[in-house]
Amino acid sequence: MSGAPWVLRSLLFVPGNRPDMIAKAGRYGADALILDLEDGVAPDEKARARQVVAGALDAGVPGSPIVFLRVNGSGSGLLAWDLREAFRPGAAALCLPKCETPEAVLTLDASLQALESQHRLPRGGIRILPMIESARGVVQAAAIAGSHARVCGLAFGAEDYTADLGVARTRQGAELAYPRAAVSVAARAAGVDAVDGIYADFRDADGLRADTGAARALGYTGKMLIHPAQVAPVHAAFAPEAAEVEQARRIVAAFEAAEARGSGIVVVDGAMVDRPVVLRARRTLAIASRPAAGRERD
Repeated sequence: MSGAPWVLRSLLFVPGNRPDMIAKAGRYGADALILDLEDGVAPDEKARARQVVAGALDAGVPGSPIVFLRVNGSGSGLLAWDLREAFRPGAAALCLPKCETPEAVLTLDASLQALESQHRLPRGGIRILPMIESARGVVQAAAIAGSHARVCGLAFGAEDYTADLGVARTRQGAELAYPRAAVSVAARAAGVDAVDGIYADFRDADGLRADTGAARALGYTGKMLIHPAQVAPVHAAFAPEAAEVEQARRIVAAFEAAEARGSGIVVVDGAMVDRPVVLRARRTLAIASRPAAGRERD
């Protein structure tokens, strides 16, 4: 993600109250895991989930993936409990669900500063991924994305968004055209990444690939997943074409050669190349260097 040293195509949700699933989740090749304390956990299981997650983070999640922790939202009354009882240094970032204002990010930042002091962690090292899941959140997306240096991206939650609007969530997705684009634009304008929401039918690999392709066309760079079988189709959908990779190599090589000469002018294939183009090329090469498909590993 921009703003963090990660290239994350796939972020796999794992229920926080399922130690058996947490123990296996790192085998499937997802770029990151999201240990879930929110919607994936029933209310009467929240307290146990915090204990399970804390233990897993203390021990280290097998497979050494990047680990996010989805806490309960600011208005839930549960966030302070989540941070106090479940957070451990093994969590690289927090997903902040149902985020609707910049103030929600700033409030979470204050809590994270206290946790970083408590655990002797570098100040500002824990990142925040706000989840935009309501009409108000979409309207405030740009302000949320630019609210703090901890923000590493914006995630769009289509299921909660359509529920908030009181409209049907359809396979065609016409009801998501505006908010999906708006969240991506807001993220990119702030220089952070856009993470697309889940595709609920985990048995429909073709539908998932098409949905991920549509998200990629809008500027999304990653997708949240609910099942290990979704990792490989998502990685395939985000994989750059061979021609893209070759062009990215030429752009980066030309830019680095120009920098070595002290020149700020770079031309590749007859077109001027500026820094944003180089950053995009480097990201393409980073994605191309990652494993192409998720798979279970021993």
